[in-house]
Amino acid sequence: MEKMNLHSPHLVNQNIERIAQLFPNCVTESAEGLKIDFDQLRQELSGDIVEGGKERYRLDWPGKREAIVTSNLPTTSTLRPVRDESVDFDTTENIYIEGDNLEVLKVLQESYLNKVKMIYIDPPYNTGKDFVYRDNFSREEEDWKSTEYRNEAGERMVVNPDGAGRYHSDWLSMMYPRLKLARNLLTEDGVIFISIDDNEVHNLRKICDEIFGETNFVGEILKQSKVGGGSDSKFIVKEHEYNICYAKNINVTKPFFVSHDEQYLKRYSEKDEIGSFFWDTFARPGLKNPIVYEIEAPDGTKIKNGWIRSKSRFEEEYKKGIIRIIKKNNNEWSVQFKQYLNIEGKKPRSMTMDLGGTIEGKNEIAYLFENEKIFSYPKSIKYIKELIKLHPTDNDVILDFFSGSATTAHAVMKLNAEDGGNRKFIMVQLPEETDEKSEAYKAGYKTIAEIGKERIRRAAAQIKAEQEKKQKTESDSLFDQHDNDEAQKNLDLGF
Repeated sequence: MEKMNLHSPHLVNQNIERIAQLFPNCVTESAEGLKIDFDQLRQELSGDIVEGGKERYRLDWPGKREAIVTSNLPTTSTLRPVRDESVDFDTTENIYIEGDNLEVLKVLQESYLNKVKMIYIDPPYNTGKDFVYRDNFSREEEDWKSTEYRNEAGERMVVNPDGAGRYHSDWLSMMYPRLKLARNLLTEDGVIFISIDDNEVHNLRKICDEIFGETNFVGEILKQSKVGGGSDSKFIVKEHEYNICYAKNINVTKPFFVSHDEQYLKRYSEKDEIGSFFWDTFARPGLKNPIVYEIEAPDGTKIKNGWIRSKSRFEEEYKKGIIRIIKKNNNEWSVQFKQYLNIEGKKPRSMTMDLGGTIEGKNEIAYLFENEKIFSYPKSIKYIKELIKLHPTDNDVILDFFSGSATTAHAVMKLNAEDGGNRKFIMVQLPEETDEKSEAYKAGYKTIAEIGKERIRRAAAQIKAEQEKKQKTESDSLFDQHDNDEAQKNLDLGF
């Protein structure tokens, strides 16, 4: 038997929806849900400037002040060591922390203030299906009963559906205090990398501009996250995600470099006392502000063009042989200069397909756990390793406070094994329960934190086995064997 709807239509909500169709900029989020901005609506319906609140350039949302207060409030939480679940407890410098990352970040303020060289986080993307931390409910608890989630430690989380009246606001209120506290932990030359997608990239940039300072924006990487598929997409198949990078103080942060590949190095085929180089064209007419002047060729021909360097620098480098003027096959004169190889590497590009995507991350989980469905959408080890290598951190602390399956910890240990570094990691993960129908739950992992800890253990065993195999195949002398033994002994694979 069909049930009757005993509630009449909510006419106010219907009217808001109609106005939103005509004037989407007049609908805003409020503490009570979606509301009409009547000042904005009046402005849309008037040919004159409507007097209202004083305009200013900033990002506001209901709950922002509360988020600021939340970040500044002290915590009474403490960290309790768990020896039974640790590996090399007495010697390791790596830390895995289970708990609400907001409280953990506050606890870390005392011991790790200005000591973390790099932070990487992969927070909830706010897709409409994510759980988000709700640190301080502005509504009565009963109002949230249908969507509240409480983990085994007692922390509250809620599903944040995209139709909610505070969809963006709740996500911003979650992220703001955490990023504010995270900034305090960074060294003066430290950086933070944040993975995100289209749902909140615009808002993330705005709050990071406010917290870290707009001038400390390092750049944005567009990473290909998947290849193929997308037949169910209505308009555009989304194959990318973003990685936003900010520095604590960009004036002291070292430039980023990536290693040269073999194909790139082939170009630098000539050498002199300075280094490897190739002859590059001195003409740059396509520059925004090319430097235009005449250069005289050996036969007296005047060559006028837009050049890459000033006339005085040209004359100086021409005398030194760094610049040459030669005739090409078409009998025209060409001005060329020695483009030297930067031994530190080349500049990373903002668009990349070479950082590993969903398939690599899934395969890595499958290899460790013999089940690719233990954790959904893990980042690839290569991805995190390449980010770490952008910002030299040979003996520094790397923090991930949305650690998930602990890819960051895996990447840190792997990179240390490869280059002899002594990086330390701090992973923070809420003991969020796994779904009882999931492969993870069936395999005995009741929380995401249990997956993370087990991944570190298995990754450590894998790395150790790889190191031992490498020792057997590459040791050519007793001296080499001694060096390998020392490197193996100093490799921190615990937590």
